[in-house]
Amino acid sequence: MRIDAVELRLLSLHLHTPHRTSEGEEVDRPVVVVRVLGEDAEGWGECAALAGLSYSEEFARGAYEVLRDFLVPALLGAQGMRRPGESERPGAAGWALDAVRGHHMAKAALRMAVVDAELRGHGRSLADRLGVTVAAVPAGGVVGMAATPEELVARVEELVAVGYRRVKVKIAPGHDVGPLRAVRRRFPDLPLQADANGAYTMQGSATAVPPALRALDELGLVCLEQPLPADDLVGHADLARALSTPVCLDESITSVGRLDTALALGACKVVCVKPALLAGLDQAVAAHDRCRELGADAWVGGMLETGLARSANATLAGLPGFTLVGDIGGGRRFDEDDPFGIVELEEGAVPLHRGPGVGPAPDSALLDAVTTRFDLVGRDGGDGPRGR
Repeated sequence: MRIDAVELRLLSLHLHTPHRTSEGEEVDRPVVVVRVLGEDAEGWGECAALAGLSYSEEFARGAYEVLRDFLVPALLGAQGMRRPGESERPGAAGWALDAVRGHHMAKAALRMAVVDAELRGHGRSLADRLGVTVAAVPAGGVVGMAATPEELVARVEELVAVGYRRVKVKIAPGHDVGPLRAVRRRFPDLPLQADANGAYTMQGSATAVPPALRALDELGLVCLEQPLPADDLVGHADLARALSTPVCLDESITSVGRLDTALALGACKVVCVKPALLAGLDQAVAAHDRCRELGADAWVGGMLETGLARSANATLAGLPGFTLVGDIGGGRRFDEDDPFGIVELEEGAVPLHRGPGVGPAPDSALLDAVTTRFDLVGRDGGDGPRGR
């Protein structure tokens, strides 16, 4: 497929329920949307970068600039050039993006748009492309930190009431054992995870395990996600040996190579796979394959996305190596109407998108209503209108 131009939009959305983690509270949710335009098809992609820099070195407005000034020109300038044998992987088009260092979330968005266009051009779904045969995947909910244990329990009750089959609770020092104990007392059999987003530290020895993390062993958690900073694989290995709760890595897994290193060190037994952190759907599939080969449990993580990326993540979660319930939520997420539609939750599961592409095409009126910036980059390097 020949790509003639790429459209960029910055959307202004706001979370219906503020999301509080150890890194702060998310309310504003700017979303960068990519649209590739070709003679035979168009395709949509979404960037997972958040508003600020607390989660990652990438942020939405910065990703927009990187896409416009570097990644999109690199893709358009590499038309017709592919490495031999790469055409069968989702996201293989656009390998020229690898010449730009880092910026995985921005790359993932552009690669998603290329894959979406290729699939739409052939009338195929992402499920068909990946060989996913299930009709739906189980839904896992996420709850941010609450002011009191009682408030946290009430939020978990709401998720359980609508059918979520697993709940993940955000934790941080001082907001960990007590709230989770309250949830476990209320739901003794609920599959429950804790996610620290790297909030704890160790001194390189199992004897330095924070007491609160040791206390989590009594709660029968599915896993403890990203307890230490992303670059501390040795610390995670020490922690994994000291705890009976399986350690899961998320922010640490930014490539298949990092995944191999983490598993070789014993830094985790469980892996959270995020296409955004891995620079695209192709690498997410490769990470899934690696986890399956090495016998590691894995699940698909979320990033407060719109219905487009949520649909893609749900389809990805249908691969057989994703052995645990992922962050595959349904229902309303934003105060505004989602231009890509609401992902439905049916009996604790999310039905997979079976139409052409990685997910639904947007409602143009709703998309325009939340667009705050617009650029069109063509093959000749010319720009379209900017700003709104």
